[in-house]
Amino acid sequence: MAPIRVEDTELSPGPLIVGGGPVGMLTALKLAQLGVPSTLCEMNTDTTRWPKMDHNSCHTMEIFRLMGLVEEYRLQPGAVPQCTDWDTVFFTTCGPKGKLVSTWEVLRLGIMLVEEDILLPRRNILSENDGSHPAEPGQRCSQIVLETLLKQKCLAHPLIVCHYGYKYVSLEEDDAGVTAMFIDLKNEKKTIRAAYLVGADGGQSRVRKSVGINLEGKPLPSAFFMVHFRSKALRKLSPFGKWWHAFGLHGGFMIDQDDNDTYTCHEPCAADSEAIKELQEHPEQVPYRVLGGLGQPYKFEIDEVLVANAWRPNFALADSYVSRGGLGRVLLGGDAAHRNPPHGGYGMNSGVEDALSIAWRVSALHRGFGGRKLLSSYTNERRPNMLMRLERCDVQIGKFTPMIMATMKAPNKDIFLEDSANGEEARSAIAKHLDSVGPENIDRGVELDLRYLNSEVIVTDGSIEPAFDNLRYTPSTRPGHRAPHVFLRHSKKSIIDLYGQEWTLIDFSRVKSKHQQANGSARVGADAAVKAFKVVATSMNMPLSHVSIDPGEEHAKIVWQDYDLVLIRPDGYVAWRGGKEGASDRRCDLNKDRVRDILGTVLGWAVDPGFVEEEKKEVSIANNLTSIHGVQEELGAGEGQGDAFEGFFKGDKRRISPPTGPL
Repeated sequence: MAPIRVEDTELSPGPLIVGGGPVGMLTALKLAQLGVPSTLCEMNTDTTRWPKMDHNSCHTMEIFRLMGLVEEYRLQPGAVPQCTDWDTVFFTTCGPKGKLVSTWEVLRLGIMLVEEDILLPRRNILSENDGSHPAEPGQRCSQIVLETLLKQKCLAHPLIVCHYGYKYVSLEEDDAGVTAMFIDLKNEKKTIRAAYLVGADGGQSRVRKSVGINLEGKPLPSAFFMVHFRSKALRKLSPFGKWWHAFGLHGGFMIDQDDNDTYTCHEPCAADSEAIKELQEHPEQVPYRVLGGLGQPYKFEIDEVLVANAWRPNFALADSYVSRGGLGRVLLGGDAAHRNPPHGGYGMNSGVEDALSIAWRVSALHRGFGGRKLLSSYTNERRPNMLMRLERCDVQIGKFTPMIMATMKAPNKDIFLEDSANGEEARSAIAKHLDSVGPENIDRGVELDLRYLNSEVIVTDGSIEPAFDNLRYTPSTRPGHRAPHVFLRHSKKSIIDLYGQEWTLIDFSRVKSKHQQANGSARVGADAAVKAFKVVATSMNMPLSHVSIDPGEEHAKIVWQDYDLVLIRPDGYVAWRGGKEGASDRRCDLNKDRVRDILGTVLGWAVDPGFVEEEKKEVSIANNLTSIHGVQEELGAGEGQGDAFEGFFKGDKRRISPPTGPL
């Protein structure tokens, strides 16, 4: 779609997206799937060369399935095959005296939470069809690969206007829209006007600063030096077999990016310019030292150093995801709204969820059937869950602290290399700790069980919230929860494959209830309710698909908690449910007036009576952010700050129920 110009201002045919990383491009693509055009502006002309994100969570892959991207993405060069293990090894050194201290077998423990070796995760998802699993297993693949694929799709889509080489400068927001200023590659000023603007321009977001949204938090005083490289020799050497991550007891670690010959290593370093300059002059020495661990540097042939730089872990969160002052026409997503270390894989995966959350809201507003409460609900839904994930990220970092401290404080580090009783005892102590805390990437509750507990656009039903477990997703159709994936018996399809691109009314009324048989009167009541939804949705210009589940799908109905009707949002979350005996909305209550109230709430025109505007308290993030501060002095990055903090977001009423599951 060609842009329209009025004098020197380009009028965007739809929302304006600043930032062409994964979050910005996914927002544009989802808007296009919903029939909404957009303008995408990105400062760089090429996609990233930096190896950000190597773990696509199961929820991210489920979203890609909803968007029709999942199979193509899994087949991209650089995407690791599903049959590959996700093991993490801990070693003393890869040299002659090297010892394997412990192994985290992430695939076996993670995606399925079963004890048997599983090489085909999808097969096991099918066999354990109890609603507790995602529709898709996770995917090892670098953001480099993802961005390349998404850019191709954005450039090819007729509803997306792409401006690469546009550097964002400033914006002006008013009651009717947003005007943004850019500088192009010719150093010429460009002005674009849109009704809504999405800031997906990264952790240093100038969009966020332009609208006065504060980023609470800061980088840690520690630093790492990263080297991204290719080496066929290292693949052949394969110290300690095949692995995804390899951690030395000294704190450095290596990532196998593509199960082939591409790696990234990270070494703790001093956060001063002179030390970093020296590392940049000889980046090939960093992988040698990382794999050398507690021994001598482990040298091997490096074919090519792709990129190298220093980086600092960061804990930070925007105090709002939407611009203030009653305007609310600027929305933030991805690193522009939240920054966190990579531990646990909560960064870009949260950004993918942000993109979907933004797209369906802005689409509804753009087409006129969505109300303004959709904007405020974006902050109320997403921000508390990111608080929880940041706290969980600290737990993941803390798993490594005792290991690093033990080696750094040891009077004689050679003891960990010794073939002696003392050496075995020292290694066993670390192994015992690592085995007890378990792997990073098995938090299925943290990945899948995000709960939108205090949202203006969710119709509450007074039901009891199920207990939260960090490691396990608890299937529930309670409003504000992700609707569970379950394979249907007759078609072998996942129920999520039946969702429309927009709103979907899932109808189980033809399926026998576990409490009573389906009968004529029940069908009449359900038919009347469905008709009311269709009529009212049409009158509100709301795109609503009706999916009637076939008789004989009793198991799926039980997983969906025996409700006849469940309203699913475009992001796969339950907005409302009813039609069950004893429910707050019985079939006989669902006349047009009641349905109009329901749809008015979920579309952002009204507020659910169960919503209570909670007082927002300023988030106070302490200086002693994480448990790794205890080793800062040893890393040469500053004075030690003590042990793990106790909830650096404590006191913020807007966080979700605290995780109660095991660490």
